[in-house]
Amino acid sequence: MASLISKDGLMSPFYKEIFIEALNASSDGILISDNKGNVLYVNHAYENTTGLKKDDLLGKNLKILLEQKLFNTAASLSVLENQKPFSLIHQYVTGKSALTTANPIFDEDENLIGVVCNTRNVTELVSMRKELEETKELTQKYSEELQKLREEQLKCEGLVYRSQTMTDTLKFALKTAAFDNTVLIGGESGTGKEVLAKFIHQHSPRKEGPFIKINCSAIPGELFESELFGYVPGSFTGASSQGKTGMFELADGGTILLDEIGELDLSVQPKLLRVLQEMEVHPVGAEKSVKIDVRVLAATNVNLADAVKEGRFREDLFFRLNVLPIKIPPLRERKEDVILIASYFLEKLNRKYKRNITFTSEVEHILTNYSWPGNVRELENLVEYLFIVNPKDQITVEQLPSWVLTEHVMEEYICEDGDCTPRLNYMLDMYEKNIITIALRKHNSVKETAKTLDIHPSTLFRKIKKHNINTDFLD
Repeated sequence: MASLISKDGLMSPFYKEIFIEALNASSDGILISDNKGNVLYVNHAYENTTGLKKDDLLGKNLKILLEQKLFNTAASLSVLENQKPFSLIHQYVTGKSALTTANPIFDEDENLIGVVCNTRNVTELVSMRKELEETKELTQKYSEELQKLREEQLKCEGLVYRSQTMTDTLKFALKTAAFDNTVLIGGESGTGKEVLAKFIHQHSPRKEGPFIKINCSAIPGELFESELFGYVPGSFTGASSQGKTGMFELADGGTILLDEIGELDLSVQPKLLRVLQEMEVHPVGAEKSVKIDVRVLAATNVNLADAVKEGRFREDLFFRLNVLPIKIPPLRERKEDVILIASYFLEKLNRKYKRNITFTSEVEHILTNYSWPGNVRELENLVEYLFIVNPKDQITVEQLPSWVLTEHVMEEYICEDGDCTPRLNYMLDMYEKNIITIALRKHNSVKETAKTLDIHPSTLFRKIKKHNINTDFLD
């Protein structure tokens, strides 16, 4: 067998040919240069991987090839300079991309004698990465569009919000929708407890079934059983000859909302508890009970735990109702929702009456910082009022009710080291402006307003000018 290395230290022609064939058979591209950067060898795969031609490379120096812009950078030159392996993903002038790894070659005395550069085609990988990035962008776009559709759907359901507190509340409500457990919705008057109850129903497996609301505060104790459980014909004096189906039976297969549950008469609470425990009702005058399949939701603006302590509400009924408690935060605790909700109500009115009214930025500021004791219901009523009294395309401060403006004035403070004192001149000016504006709107006349305020008309004109009061509404 022929020797691999001849006596003079060179590879024998036989094995050199085999070695060259082996390099050419490699699926990885290979470029070998000497310690001066001159290209000694290029295999077929290197041509395929990079798109460069062997004849353009062999015998050429890498620095010259770099100047000719056949390469954007040369990994082999970095190795010649630092004598350390170097890797990068290189896009060649041909448009192809390759993972390029250059390694130094040392002789037995640790002298650098050359560099072998290995390339692996990653054009497809780069293309896939680009497609992945484009897909991510498209997915993000679809996600944003889907979010908009969800927001529109929630608006259709009467839910408008952007605050984190309401986001968390709705997420939890959505979780409860999938189950039949009782939900107790708490919150101040006007926060939207019924709207949330409908939301739970509409996202539950019972959404095709009925949604029945019972106002517990409006049903006298003596009528509780006949209204909720129904009665058979002739069961009591004045009863309908056809009898009556109770509300629980009407809600069969769906959801029933026990609104204002905290106002329920103490004497009838045990009867309701029995229905919730047994899931059956006994119509007045009937011989047998009737099984029902109902999801029960309850809503209250009363702290039922306190009502239990005070003896106004049964503890066992409270525990039966309070399986999944949800508290809706008041509007004053989610200021970022105020203008969003106000704009939603205003847009509904604009569409209905074909107008294009907006809020001024000052009005938005005042509405955002108002305390809203009546919550969303108060906000809706105020928007309707402002829409009706506003003759122009913008709702201005002059049209805001005195109680909203008064609170706004009282909140204008100068604070130093936690000590807040009202700016007296500002407060007096605002009070004067509000009083004059309200009087002008009431009397629709400068003369009558001056008479009512017991000042001369010329004085009133000066104050109107001083406070920049809009008088376009005057006849």
